[in-house]
Amino acid sequence: MRLLLFVILFTLQNISPALGHETGASTANISLEERLGATIPDGITFRGEEGNPVDLRSLMDKPLIVAPVYFHCMHECPLLLNGLAEALGRIDLVKPGRDFRVVALSFDERETPALAREKKPNYLAAIGKPFPSDAWRFLTGDNQNVRKFTDAVGFRFQRDGEDFSHPMTVVVLAPGGKIVRYLYGTSFLPLDVTMAVTEAGQGKVVRTAGRVLNYCFSYDPLKHTYVFNVLKVVGTVMVLVAGSFFAWLMITTKRQRGEY
Repeated sequence: MRLLLFVILFTLQNISPALGHETGASTANISLEERLGATIPDGITFRGEEGNPVDLRSLMDKPLIVAPVYFHCMHECPLLLNGLAEALGRIDLVKPGRDFRVVALSFDERETPALAREKKPNYLAAIGKPFPSDAWRFLTGDNQNVRKFTDAVGFRFQRDGEDFSHPMTVVVLAPGGKIVRYLYGTSFLPLDVTMAVTEAGQGKVVRTAGRVLNYCFSYDPLKHTYVFNVLKVVGTVMVLVAGSFFAWLMITTKRQRGEY
């Protein structure tokens, strides 16, 4: 039974939202706890690209897609923002500015509006078609406001030197700030984004299978697609089967001995 418990705990530990690890830091304080149905609190203020204060609530009059990142990242965050930009460039049924907004939100309190202003044109260009500048905001803020938001959405990250280890996700908010969906990983299907925006507009809370999908698939940045992790999935199945067999064997043996 102890072996079976170990196998279950090992498997559950690995089936988790995609994590961005910049330098291999411990994951003890890095997690994503979905807060579906909760509402982002009032009074969270960031700075826009020009340094002006932006009340996050003012952007929630329509569905809002929020990507928690940090702008000087050289690894996973650019992949996430580029993946989001590519998806935004391929959606037609919902229109930016009219039906939804996007926010790239830096959780590094040291980053400045100047850096946000520098990064923004690159990702607008990656969309590949005209996109209203005010429909994708790049925001920075102090630690207090950052933590108010990240705590509200269950996003736990950890500083590791100059970089961070953190979950890889996009959070979708309904008008008024209700958390309705999480999209995991660094690549997003246009249909998923369209459905997320449409459902957010209706206030629908949607649970995702992101944890399992990110365990079974890996993102290939060269092909810009997900690749099925055959070895990982087969290995997990073999471990579970072996653990179940040994558990059954132990129980059967104890029954034969009259311990049950």
